[in-house]
Amino acid sequence: MENERLDLLLDAALEAAAAGSAVLLHHLSHQNDRLVIRAKRDGSPVSAVDLESHTAIQNVLAPHGIPIISEEGDLPPYAERSNWPLFWLVDPLDGTQSYLDHREGFAINIALCNASGPILGVVTDPLSDRIFAGTQSRTPFTVSLTNLSEHRPITPRPATRPYRLVTSWNEALSKEDLLPASLDAGAFLMEAVSGALKFCLLATGEADVHARSASYMEWDCAAGDGILRSMGIAVRDRETNQPLTYNSMSLRVGNLYASRL
Repeated sequence: MENERLDLLLDAALEAAAAGSAVLLHHLSHQNDRLVIRAKRDGSPVSAVDLESHTAIQNVLAPHGIPIISEEGDLPPYAERSNWPLFWLVDPLDGTQSYLDHREGFAINIALCNASGPILGVVTDPLSDRIFAGTQSRTPFTVSLTNLSEHRPITPRPATRPYRLVTSWNEALSKEDLLPASLDAGAFLMEAVSGALKFCLLATGEADVHARSASYMEWDCAAGDGILRSMGIAVRDRETNQPLTYNSMSLRVGNLYASRL
């Protein structure tokens, strides 16, 4: 893809992330709002805010004519979407339970993918007023929700001991099992972090390794994967050691591993 068009789509993704964040922050500041909450088939919660954020994001992205796969949208049949050369992968509220509990750690994830994977990734942390972004032609940067044009390049911190391994709150494995044998597990501290913000910590150098043993959905990791790819860090399947692939029939990815060491 030409850099000029990719930059145009990056601007759209940033605008969409800001639009979704406005929805989340509005409802967060109106704590007396009665949010309609129901459980999905997998038992995870979905609220009216998820759906409203989805609509706000879709309204910005749809005019660009690229199909959208969203956690809260209608999913086209695999026979239709399997040949898409380009598509958006969106989670309009990553960490719904954290959001409903008024805890930090929720995010908005927007990725643009082609057959090789994410070529653009945007992860938004509304509470810290930061959007993390990167593309195949731009190294990672952050912007404020209120000033999308002022890109601040990310300069990762140097890696120093003890190293930091970030994983999910429900991770069942120990750090010894999550890390490859080539790394000394004793040199690592292991910490649970919510959602896609784990990828952002790796990008800034606030974490050194991100690993998890359980599978989850493509829209949970594509945006973070896109950011890390923009700085040369591969997000791999722990079993095959191959880069993650997207737009599968199930839209699930296996366990993953990413390291800057």
